[in-house]
Amino acid sequence: MELKIDGQICDPGTDPIAVPGYAATEAESIEAAREGRSLTLKIPFSPRNNALLGWADDAQTAFRFNDTTHSAELSYEGARLIEGSVRLLSVGDDSYEIEIRSGGADWASQASWRQLDDLPIDWKARLTPTMICQSWTNDSPVKFFPVHHDQYEQQNSSTDLLPAERFLAVEDYHPFLHVASLVDEIFAQSGYQVKSRFLESDLFRSLYMSGAYATRDTTAAVNRMGFAARRLGPVTAEANEVGRVVANPDAIANTLGNIVDTATPQSIDDDGQAISGLYNNGNCFSTVDGKICFTPPSEITVGFEYYLKYTTYHRILSRDRLIGFDTIYLGSGSEFQFTLANRYQDQRDNIARNITYRVIVFDHKDGAQYRLTLNRGVAQDTLWTTFSARTVVINSPATGQLSNLKLSVYENGQWVPYTGNWALHNGYIGEYGTTTVEVRLRSSPEQVSPTSPKYFNLIYFGGAEEEMKLTLHKECSLRPVFQPGPAFGSSIDFTDVARHNIRQSELLESLFHLFNLRCYTEEETRTVWIEPEVDFYGAAPEIDWSRRTDFSRPVVCEQIAPSVHEKRTWKFLEGDGAVSRFNSEEQTTLGAWSYASPSCATMMGEKTLRNPLFAPTLSSTGYYLNAPSARLLQVGDRDDAEDDGTNFTPRIVRYAGVIPLPEDERWGYPSGRNEYPLAAFLYPGDESTEPFTLGFEDRDGAEGLHRYYDRQLRREAIGERVSLWIHIEPHEFEELFSPGVGGPDIRSIFRIDTGKGIVRAILRQIDEYDPRKASTRCTFERIDQL
Repeated sequence: MELKIDGQICDPGTDPIAVPGYAATEAESIEAAREGRSLTLKIPFSPRNNALLGWADDAQTAFRFNDTTHSAELSYEGARLIEGSVRLLSVGDDSYEIEIRSGGADWASQASWRQLDDLPIDWKARLTPTMICQSWTNDSPVKFFPVHHDQYEQQNSSTDLLPAERFLAVEDYHPFLHVASLVDEIFAQSGYQVKSRFLESDLFRSLYMSGAYATRDTTAAVNRMGFAARRLGPVTAEANEVGRVVANPDAIANTLGNIVDTATPQSIDDDGQAISGLYNNGNCFSTVDGKICFTPPSEITVGFEYYLKYTTYHRILSRDRLIGFDTIYLGSGSEFQFTLANRYQDQRDNIARNITYRVIVFDHKDGAQYRLTLNRGVAQDTLWTTFSARTVVINSPATGQLSNLKLSVYENGQWVPYTGNWALHNGYIGEYGTTTVEVRLRSSPEQVSPTSPKYFNLIYFGGAEEEMKLTLHKECSLRPVFQPGPAFGSSIDFTDVARHNIRQSELLESLFHLFNLRCYTEEETRTVWIEPEVDFYGAAPEIDWSRRTDFSRPVVCEQIAPSVHEKRTWKFLEGDGAVSRFNSEEQTTLGAWSYASPSCATMMGEKTLRNPLFAPTLSSTGYYLNAPSARLLQVGDRDDAEDDGTNFTPRIVRYAGVIPLPEDERWGYPSGRNEYPLAAFLYPGDESTEPFTLGFEDRDGAEGLHRYYDRQLRREAIGERVSLWIHIEPHEFEELFSPGVGGPDIRSIFRIDTGKGIVRAILRQIDEYDPRKASTRCTFERIDQL
């Protein structure tokens, strides 16, 4: 044996030395990767050792060996058996006791104390609709996906032709962090390179986890100065010459008055009903000279949440868009622009007999003449009508199969196909009408103090045509938001969207749990190999040790099943509102999967393996009425009084990219296209996207993540564990822990002789290794029985 400390040869003494072997459990978790191997040994007092250890035996001259970092290496016949850091444990009468620590991955140690938002990810942005839209297609490590905050739906007026249109504001998008970028940076931050086919796979590169904004306990602020204000009744105003109405009681015309009226509990509205949910702590909400204002008892940074429901007059502008009140200004830096979608169905491809229709030519020019033709049964291009106005109401023929509607325009003495924008709507739909809009907005935080209160008289609604009317409904509300999270227009960086208060190791552990990952770290080259269990074993060349068995020592074969539970269940953290209701209604647990071993030799009972970080997520359709087929991630809990919509339990989703919507659907401002970003935990698939799930169970035609556990579970149910004594040369022992050299290593498949035949197996454990002995006890698990 040769021992070196800090590169200098020292005297190892004459006592036998057996170095630690290997346990496969070291590859199965981040905590195990931190621990590594350690060897404690005694070396004698000698001039060489005394010098290397700082004369630790002499109290007069000694310096403290452990004050600085030292390294040690133990080798045999040139083969390195163990190396790593060394520390002095004690000084005896004639010897030093030292400990060599090896294999404890530095990246795992650093990940266990570093926060997720400590990652030096270079990302900065300004929170605007344009930035959100751009994030879907660029290579940003942060993308903003639309989410549906769990809530009780508002009732629509019985006179509305269509349900209220919900605008998606920046608060309806949530930051999601690219998992692969996070994992790459965790290792790079510690100076390691990763080799992994799985981490480079399309599946892994498509994963995103929900981000989180900074939060704080706002209970004291709410109790001291919080309020919730509502309107007493509806109010209507008419647009001025620039298409605006203001919410300013001091304005002479085109005004709605105050945006809300009262925060006094049990106030009675104009319908004689008591308004629920009102409060005014500290009387900080008041009316001063007719204007509502917020006056805090001390200076504070605060934003405000507005729930606005209004009905706007509109004109059908095009097949896709209406013109009406589509701009809301809440103050400096808080102007929200949207697009009023034309949600009336275009009937050109769905003509019925004896029905009244309205034709609208959106690009009409005065003097133009139009001809409408269609097929009636076998008769093609039959004249339906001619007209010369922008819009006309007509009845369809009473007989025949109607199809192939065509519009022509008269140009240069002949009828030619019209290539402009036009539509065929049901006849009861007028060119002018009304649309009800719902939107929840948060203004940018601002400084408010007793001497500089917040007035709400700068608000206006715009984008309409002169004399168009806007009716503000009594459901409108206003409340202060004391959370420090960003709002529209805020400048943000990675740390602003990664405030989960979790360690980096928690993310890694959760990924290990999802995909049954295994890892091995080679500290000398600072390289980490990571793969799912099914791919980790067999990644290195197969090795034939069938002639290495020492039959002078016992060979023990035992079933693996007695060491595992009869039933094991993989699941996630508890889901919130939508998931809880789904689980209750379907009598299931979304994302969970159980395996019952066929063996009768297992331990009794069930073992639950719960993901330490993520909760499952359902997606909802029909929420965003411009694109009702779009699937939005449903988050939050409508029955949780403390859920303010800022953050939610961490989620993991798969991003499938921007996918098409049906032809008659459009995503809102600023995209305006018939496509949207699809991010989901579970997706049943469509014509362009295969079904997928990140749950452990199979669902909706997608195979669950249990596929990463299936081979291991079959092996544990029917397989054997074999313990025998193997002759291992020192250089072979060294190579087992050096995956990068291209030879056999701990990931290899081994051919071993049990005395009853040659079997193929994976290595589970090597006991202490002494190269001077004939053989070493090793434990394998057979894979040839699967």
